[in-house]
Amino acid sequence: MGSRWAGALLAVLALFTSMLVSAGPVQAAAPLPGGKANWVVSVGHMDLASKDNYRNWVRLGYYVFNTNGTVTTSYWNWNQRDQPRRVDAMTADCGGAVPTCTVRTVDGFADDPTGGFQGTFGYTTDGRLAVTWNQDTAGKPLTDPLTEYWNLETGLASGGVARITSPTFYGAYGNDVEVPAPGVFSTYTANFGVGYGSNASLDRASRATMSQLINDPRYNAQPYKGAFVVTKASSSDPDTRTGIVGREGAGGTWSFGAASNPWRLCNGSPCMGWLQPNSSCSGTDKDRVRYIGEVGGGRRNTEEYWCQSLAQGQPCYKHNSHPRPMLQVIDDSGKFQGWVGVEAFTHVSTSTGLPDSSWVAGYWGIFDTVSAALQPKLPN
Repeated sequence: MGSRWAGALLAVLALFTSMLVSAGPVQAAAPLPGGKANWVVSVGHMDLASKDNYRNWVRLGYYVFNTNGTVTTSYWNWNQRDQPRRVDAMTADCGGAVPTCTVRTVDGFADDPTGGFQGTFGYTTDGRLAVTWNQDTAGKPLTDPLTEYWNLETGLASGGVARITSPTFYGAYGNDVEVPAPGVFSTYTANFGVGYGSNASLDRASRATMSQLINDPRYNAQPYKGAFVVTKASSSDPDTRTGIVGREGAGGTWSFGAASNPWRLCNGSPCMGWLQPNSSCSGTDKDRVRYIGEVGGGRRNTEEYWCQSLAQGQPCYKHNSHPRPMLQVIDDSGKFQGWVGVEAFTHVSTSTGLPDSSWVAGYWGIFDTVSAALQPKLPN
């Protein structure tokens, strides 16, 4: 009896082994980065004009990590040499001092993601998160796998959020940002990035509304701040300026529900507007017009701002505004904690409204604007 049972057991084991072999290799399990599955990520290539001749690009999207060691991304991306256009997203009829104008975003952001990858992830011996993209969205192998090496921080927002950054994303404000050497952050051209992850869903139901940001006391008194790494002109002097990589502050000391001169909800559109007084705009009119709106599904928002002085007496400025696609950061409890975003600023002619290949006047960058609970590393 014992030998017959042993034979049957061996037969079952042999069948199970053959099934595993025929199924192909199994990806090793890996702990989720910071214990978080769903991420919003901004990544790009920004470099000196003297090195890449204004071939900057930015990408904004979602990373989804799985416990079997695989990861997928879907994203929107824009390249400076393509000169992407600003497109109408909604009308901001906010009343008060806020101009009633069309809010614009970057072409393509209101549509489905423009690209994606499949890949695997793991960890380096020094604790960095290594993400390798080796297939496109259809599962076709890439000719050359693309690997990113992220610094990982955990325990933010009482453990509800984790963060990934490129090596020199945070640092002092100024015009001499250290650009990581090839291979330090990625095996391809990406050299700057920032992202936040939690276990909240990435669908539209998780997104905070504009009404909540203005009226909910969890959000409306919070100043959201972060870093903005950007390629821009070194100065306003057309004879001497060149393309540089700088770092500025994102967000500010203001809040959405300030008692004096607060943001105002739009009528009929999911957006809000603010006439920011005494900003850094040049000229005698220092006010800056700002809008933020909900776009499409998922965690998408879009921001647009411009100096009122540039409108030259007209209610709206139709040319070289700052368009910023953004994705909301939501913690494990479902609470809004800010944004990651990109800027894809194409300079256009003020006479034709068409891109004029004025590369040095472009403004291409990535940023985060987040709550104090996410502890952005800002200069003192």
